[in-house]
Amino acid sequence: MVSAGKIHRLGFSCLVTLPFTAALALLPPAIAQNADPVLPLDGSATPLDLTDPNNLRPLTQGASILSLQSGQRLMSEGNQAIEAKDYASATQKLQQARQVFNQLSNFYQQLSTSFSGIDNRIYDSLRQKALDTAEMRDQATYKLAVVHQSQNQPELAVPLLIQIIRSQNPTRDLGKTAYQQLVEIGFIDTGLQDGQRFMTEASQAVDNQDYELAAQKLQQARQIFNLSSNFYQQLASSFSGIDNQIFDTQRQKAVENGEMRDKATYQLALVHRAQNQPELSVPLLIQIIRSQNPTSELGKKAYQQLFEIGFVDSPYAGLGGNLPTSSAAPQR
Repeated sequence: MVSAGKIHRLGFSCLVTLPFTAALALLPPAIAQNADPVLPLDGSATPLDLTDPNNLRPLTQGASILSLQSGQRLMSEGNQAIEAKDYASATQKLQQARQVFNQLSNFYQQLSTSFSGIDNRIYDSLRQKALDTAEMRDQATYKLAVVHQSQNQPELAVPLLIQIIRSQNPTRDLGKTAYQQLVEIGFIDTGLQDGQRFMTEASQAVDNQDYELAAQKLQQARQIFNLSSNFYQQLASSFSGIDNQIFDTQRQKAVENGEMRDKATYQLALVHRAQNQPELSVPLLIQIIRSQNPTSELGKKAYQQLFEIGFVDSPYAGLGGNLPTSSAAPQR
């Protein structure tokens, strides 16, 4: 039989929702009478008074990590670390604060949804808590982005700032501030330039027949172009119906970076063929066709490669005989 003391410890670790007095009432009388005294979470040797309602709500106290007070404490410690220019500690504290606020916001949102149409009072209260904790999460996220910039790591700040814009809406103060930070960082052009540099380095490696280095550079280019394309697409979506000029600009940049990603992917597929590894080329070529559409020039080339490899049996009539059989050597 499990001892009463073990039952109490298990109750704490699982965050049971029954009040302790109610939980004891469910135990057999012999166990309930001999139950060990309940000690507070802070390790104090003084037993808790289970008749005090405050002792039955441990998540409202600072001892619990899953509480508003805990997130606020971490935010305060992060701000103190920033003032001391201890950016490593500030980063850690702010990341923890983000996690606490995000978890709380998600839990409140899930609970509010469960009470929709059942109890409007609880629904409204929980929904407001979800919004409030999400606001705090975004504030912690912005602080963290600023810390990354202070450490000369703007590439780490970019995804955080985009998250804020998507969460806050570009018309709100924090959303506007986050977008201004993106402009100051120079995100608008940096990703494309870095990706193109890797593409150039890959071409030089191909000229030297250093296909291993070429594959590495092309992988890096693909990752940069793909991230940039996704970020620009997210930004465009955030400004849809709000600022058409920004929407159109960001959407076009998403398309351009997506096009460059697919070109790097095609070159990487050719490198794999040159390395006599056509099985690595197949998924890359299929990705291109799905992204570009089989009727585009790059889509046609990708299908032709699949035909030459022998992965598909039927030639594509849309090629019209205009694309000759290509060699396995990567193209400039």
